[in-house]
Amino acid sequence: MHRASDNSAKKASPGQICISARIFGLLCIFLLVSGVPQPARAQSTADEYAVKAAFLFHFAQLVDWPAGVLDAGDPSIKLCILDDEPRRRELQNTIAGKAIGGRVFHVRLISQSQEIQSCNILFLSRDEGRRQTAIVKSLRGIPVLTVGETTNFLSDGGMIRFHLEDGKIRFDVNLGAADSSHLKISSRILILATSVTQAAAAEPGQ
Repeated sequence: MHRASDNSAKKASPGQICISARIFGLLCIFLLVSGVPQPARAQSTADEYAVKAAFLFHFAQLVDWPAGVLDAGDPSIKLCILDDEPRRRELQNTIAGKAIGGRVFHVRLISQSQEIQSCNILFLSRDEGRRQTAIVKSLRGIPVLTVGETTNFLSDGGMIRFHLEDGKIRFDVNLGAADSSHLKISSRILILATSVTQAAAAEPGQ
């Protein structure tokens, strides 16, 4: 298996491993203050999605993809969003082009007709809920980390779901769905999750 962050802490300079001063500041709001997760309070929609983008960057560092999925000839980690995603600007401006070890985080706009199986991470905001079920179903068993926001995202087979709790950004994890797609989510993510579901979504007809 290939972890996006392999050896980055040992080999990368501070400038390479730093997300940026702005994103680092956002992460510090909720990550491990004295060992206790402190979720971020979103001050605006733009802030909310900048924080979620920082989460996505953090997830990419702490997920193991199967060997060969992260192509040695392609130095990017591809975060895909649909081309009509209303929050694409916040996501792109926050993390596009940032380094993860020897790789670059690339935000790719896709249409529903494109091959989303080539993505490493797929983010579906609550505005994409009408297409969510079909898209997530098409990725079952494919090593693409799916992250969404709707209340039924995990039951549809999604892997990580953002939600707001008392105005703070939290997330839940469907570990079974990740396992069934041969993705290994680090315990450093699981410890920050509000809840962890062990069972994958049932296949049609079950």
